[in-house]
Amino acid sequence: MSKREALVEAAKSLLWERGFHAMSPREVLQRSRAGQGSLYHFFSGKEELAAVAMSAVAEEVSRRIEVTCGPGTGSGIDRLERFLMSDRDALRGCRLGRMAQDPDLPESLRSSVATAFERLRSVLERAVQDAQREGALHPDLDASALADTIIAVVQGGYVLARARGENEPMARVTGAMSALLMLLKPPQNEPVVARAPLGRPRSRKSAKRRT
Repeated sequence: MSKREALVEAAKSLLWERGFHAMSPREVLQRSRAGQGSLYHFFSGKEELAAVAMSAVAEEVSRRIEVTCGPGTGSGIDRLERFLMSDRDALRGCRLGRMAQDPDLPESLRSSVATAFERLRSVLERAVQDAQREGALHPDLDASALADTIIAVVQGGYVLARARGENEPMARVTGAMSALLMLLKPPQNEPVVARAPLGRPRSRKSAKRRT
């Protein structure tokens, strides 16, 4: 591993453990075992190093999700279940969620976090749509909103786990979300036909026809 790679790896770990503002250049040098001055040889400063590290983290997380839950890895509902029931260290927190909760996070880092969450939402939305086509989820559900809800459940699980000092809340909320998905199946005698998603306002024209 090169000195530059060692610095990035150290920054990735410290961002997860401490966050951007608490991560110090001295700690990065100690963790990476790089020589004094190495950080400023490869990067303009702490923010540039953190931005490179966060971009790498976002790419790693996105690739892992696509490999485990993307199209071609099983039925739509199986992919959603796999995401929900993934093995997580809830007490350590989410590598992306931790950064997203920092209101003073530099834009150079926030953009990577936002892109990663968008890629995650896209993968889960595709899984929801496939589950709808396969008859495992009601066709009237808003696929994008359900994908966001699943992400919110997992992120909430991290928050509850850290607040209570135990992993059990994550298992509870993801298990409950998994059970709810089973309740969102269409009735057996109802054909699977895509319609306007539930919760979307009807147009005035359609509303007048119904009155």
